[in-house]
Amino acid sequence: MYDPECGWSLSFGGSGFLGLYYVGVTHCLSERAPYLLHNARMILGSSAGALHAATFLSGIPLDRVLQIIMDLTWKARRQNLGVLHPSFNMGKYLRDDLQEHLPDNVHQLISGKIGISLTRVSDRRNVLVSDFQSKAEVVDALLCSCFIPFYCGLIPPAFRGVRYIDGGFSDNLPLADVKTTITVCPFYGEFDICPKIKSTNFLHVNVTNVSFHLCLRNFHLLSRSLFFPPGCEMMRETCLHGYLDACRFLEENGISDRPQLCPSLSSEEKEPEAILPCWEDQRQQLSLILGLAEGEELMERLSTLPWDEHILDTLSPRLAAGLAEATRDRGGYLSRLSSLLPVWVMYYVMLPVELAVALLHRLLIWLPNSPDDFIQWLQWATSQVCARLMTCLLPSSRFQRPASGQPVPSHPAGCSSADL
Repeated sequence: MYDPECGWSLSFGGSGFLGLYYVGVTHCLSERAPYLLHNARMILGSSAGALHAATFLSGIPLDRVLQIIMDLTWKARRQNLGVLHPSFNMGKYLRDDLQEHLPDNVHQLISGKIGISLTRVSDRRNVLVSDFQSKAEVVDALLCSCFIPFYCGLIPPAFRGVRYIDGGFSDNLPLADVKTTITVCPFYGEFDICPKIKSTNFLHVNVTNVSFHLCLRNFHLLSRSLFFPPGCEMMRETCLHGYLDACRFLEENGISDRPQLCPSLSSEEKEPEAILPCWEDQRQQLSLILGLAEGEELMERLSTLPWDEHILDTLSPRLAAGLAEATRDRGGYLSRLSSLLPVWVMYYVMLPVELAVALLHRLLIWLPNSPDDFIQWLQWATSQVCARLMTCLLPSSRFQRPASGQPVPSHPAGCSSADL
């Protein structure tokens, strides 16, 4: 939680394809309480939360961040099987985007300011990494923090010679200090900034330091974050809810009711877009747009509304413009052609062949880069499976015990029963 005397940190949990929620939260804080971001002792994250923390601390512009997230989502949605299609290589797409968009001095920009949650493969313990010597180490750490076995591949990536997997398996919401860390998560649960449910009659489960409400909305969000990437409309709605939940957090804690510029920024660095109308003026304007009755709570009403461009345009014109550009319709003639019934049927008829080709291609790329110990284990496992199959398919080859009273045949010299 925010504590001006003891200091504070921010923590972003794993969220998969719901990363636009963090963009909405961060943009709201940067406009209305920028000191929460710039003066934080550390910004921590796991998986998608670590990616967001790295892009923010690297100073990547808002428009480019939105474009990166939407490009990755579009690549996952363009296949009918989505992320489950063998041709979708999450690790390769992430590595290419990080190499292209992160600045060359990113290790200098984020060292000591970020905490990336990793799970060590050897003992499944959590490791929090914050210091880096090069851009390559930053990329390796982020890839390790996002690696889900079988979902992203078979062989976990390595950071400084040690193999790690997704930090969410050991600590999905890393905390620098329990009392002074502002927690952010796009799922319904016990977090400082998250979607809220008015009723409190919900069961919850604590998994790797994350308290989830057991409700249908959370299961829907979880499926969207991993297996069924949301469409453009839901992505815009997710970003809007992140912005609104951050506004609610600021309002409930009395941290800020109007835009405040970070004290560390000079007057030349202050952007004119950061100057917004007073929050009370925006509340009145939104009440008129939504036609709220007197006494009706604005924040509760906004949290249940679907995407409405007028709401975000009133709250943050810059974010609304960036979302409109990043989520514009990419459909063309090929997209319309693929939606026709004959093409759709033909695709599913050819799907087994396409899957076989994609799997063979992944195998040819994967085998040369496989570690020696894994290849040896794979050969041993394959031989065991083949031996078991031969035993099941050819029962006559099994060793037959002699009937009672019959002599046991002796083995030739130099031959043992194991050789038969």
